Amino acid sequence: MDSLGKLVFVGLGLYDCSDLTLRGLRALEEADAVYLEAYTNLVPGLSLQELEEIAGKKIKVLGRRDLEERSGLELIEEVRDKVVVLLVPGDPFIATTHVAVRLEAEKRGVETEVVHAPSILSAAASSTGLQPYKFGKLATLVYPRPEHGFYPLSTYETLADNLSRGLHTLLLLDLRVEEGVYMSVRDAVEVLYELEERAQRGIVSGSTLGVGLARIGSPDQVIKAGTLEELRELEFGPPPHSLAIPGRLHPLEAEALVVLCGCRRELVDRWLK
Repeated sequence: MDSLGKLVFVGLGLYDCSDLTLRGLRALEEADAVYLEAYTNLVPGLSLQELEEIAGKKIKVLGRRDLEERSGLELIEEVRDKVVVLLVPGDPFIATTHVAVRLEAEKRGVETEVVHAPSILSAAASSTGLQPYKFGKLATLVYPRPEHGFYPLSTYETLADNLSRGLHTLLLLDLRVEEGVYMSVRDAVEVLYELEERAQRGIVSGSTLGVGLARIGSPDQVIKAGTLEELRELEFGPPPHSLAIPGRLHPLEAEALVVLCGCRRELVDRWLK
């Protein structure tokens, strides 16, 4: 289609409207229309009313069907000679859904722009003191579906591969906003135990070191390091939650887990390289 418009992907960050960058605020003010994607992640302090006050216009909330079934074609069609903003939790292209929409827009002659914001991928490292270049492949841990014979063993294999190379693993936990499904750190530990029982590779046990994270970037964030069995017994509060499994630790990382994450020193000493 002929287009003089622009589709701008604006990251919302991790906690609330205050995570919007100045560039993001400017994009909202200049937009002809604003949409909010509200299903790939949870921004715990976000207020639609506050967003609308900032933008000075009504904001339409989009669900999974709006963006995934036809790669956001209805949204792209609306751009034409308009500037349209799509607000996305975290940083815009961590979720593959948004990459597909951007590619479809570009193929149809629609200019796209990206305004970045804080993401759990960087915040997990900076908030725990684990060094970002020592993280291996990212993985998402979802609930098993025994009735369909499904167990997320690919996530277990990613964890095993990372650990074999001494690398840390960040596990993004099952989160389906539209269905009200939010995996907790406690549930994540239970799922890892179940996967270990099936795979029998000996990489997960109650004594495995882990770091539980909840609502990172918010005033009431919780970060606790300990054995998986210890983490299973802790209360992390409301979602979203994540779980990091460290590999070999640099002495500074070990110190950070003690000072910043409340880990017992004798526990981190076992993971020193």
